[in-house]
Amino acid sequence: MDKALDYTDKTDEELMALMAGADHRAAAALVARHQRGLLNLFWRYTGDRMLAEDLAQEVFLRVYKSAPLYEPRAPFSVWLYRIAKNVCFNELAARRVRHRPQMAQPQMAEAEAQEHAASPHEAVERAQREVRVRQAVEALPERQRLAIVLQRYHALSLAEVAEVMETTPEAVEALLARAKDKLRHSLADLLG
Repeated sequence: MDKALDYTDKTDEELMALMAGADHRAAAALVARHQRGLLNLFWRYTGDRMLAEDLAQEVFLRVYKSAPLYEPRAPFSVWLYRIAKNVCFNELAARRVRHRPQMAQPQMAEAEAQEHAASPHEAVERAQREVRVRQAVEALPERQRLAIVLQRYHALSLAEVAEVMETTPEAVEALLARAKDKLRHSLADLLG
């Protein structure tokens, strides 16, 4: 491969600068680097695989349009997840207005569980637990759900979650504590 076309050694910030110059290969490299993480975020947050794909596409469209104005004041991932948060909250607000129910797709969790289980019985049990946990997370209030998903499933620090959510680390700690209490209560039968 021509070294000029290989963007694996570029930082996210360098790719954004190249995108600002209308470099479509840089945009493709950025999408390839972050698409899976965004899809996982949106799927865990909404429980809807098709919606997750649509939301990820919307985020990348916004990132592309913002490239000429992008200034790296925070880590790129924080900026990206902040856009993702806004896109997700906007979609969920629009859904409430349209009164469309969320479409959960437990097959995805079941398929993941079956890949890691030692026996069919364990696969079924694991899939059932995954569905219950996902449903419990989906039932949390929006801000608690986002804090849990970013911290637990995307391994962001408290400070990074606070930046994404545009709040303080202390507020995130409070959100996480309330979310964990609600999850312990709703999943009590699985925990003990």
